Amino acid sequence: MVRVKPFVMGIVSGSAAGALYVLFSTPSSGQEFRSNAVSKSKELNNLLRRSGQDGKQFKNQVTETSKETLSLIRHLSEDISSSVEGWKQTIAPHQKEIQKYLEQIEENLADLEEKAKQHRTSGNEETPRN
Repeated sequence: MVRVKPFVMGIVSGSAAGALYVLFSTPSSGQEFRSNAVSKSKELNNLLRRSGQDGKQFKNQVTETSKETLSLIRHLSEDISSSVEGWKQTIAPHQKEIQKYLEQIEENLADLEEKAKQHRTSGNEETPRN
């Protein structure tokens, strides 16, 4: 599963480091620096709060999608199972009839082979081949 916490912590710490660098590297008076520090602190706090909310939303979406997927797979499996069962019930009576026809065909072939043998045997006696 996707690990969101390390990703969010990386974004937060990178943002904090960038904000601190900008704050300390800009030449400004003490009053401006404090004002910037307070505003950047509020921005960072808002970013953290939004990141936490986004993480929760992502987690909820993944959970909901997983539940929906499992439900869909369960229903699909039930549908396939009932379709296969219905197909088996539809085919079963015909299968017996087909088996009977195959047995009849085998019997007829055996009779034809026997008649063909008799015909060849009787045909050989009547006319000799050169």
